[in-house]
Amino acid sequence: MKKILLLLTVVFAASSCATLHRSQTNVSDVYSPAVETATVATIEVSPKKITYRYIPDKESSKSLSLNQLIQNAIYAALQENGNADELVQVSYSITSKKVFFHNRVRSITVSGYPAYYVNFRQPSDEDIRNIETLNKAKMLRNANPKVIEVHDNI
Repeated sequence: MKKILLLLTVVFAASSCATLHRSQTNVSDVYSPAVETATVATIEVSPKKITYRYIPDKESSKSLSLNQLIQNAIYAALQENGNADELVQVSYSITSKKVFFHNRVRSITVSGYPAYYVNFRQPSDEDIRNIETLNKAKMLRNANPKVIEVHDNI
């Protein structure tokens, strides 16, 4: 009798009310050809210089790098002063506080000239020549020139 009760208990336990749900998701790629076009624009720089003081919250000051905080300050300055696209000739000063073994940024003051992108267009031949000239100049600036020393022994 005990064996039958034990067997019934095992059968009931094995056929409990547990439900197993399975789901399957199929992902299919959708073909959408990428279209790339070159676009150039003119940048209009405001003659009025702006200055903005950015105070990061405590969490941002702890978790973000200094470069990220500076980018946030520039973004906030642009949003506050007419929602410009870029800030040209950026200068900034940082006020920090020594906390244990690192400095925590208290505020960042950024200043510069707001600029807007206008006149979006397809590049003309002159635009392409200008871009090529700028790229060559950048390559020359970044090149490591060999310095040759000449000594006159007279």
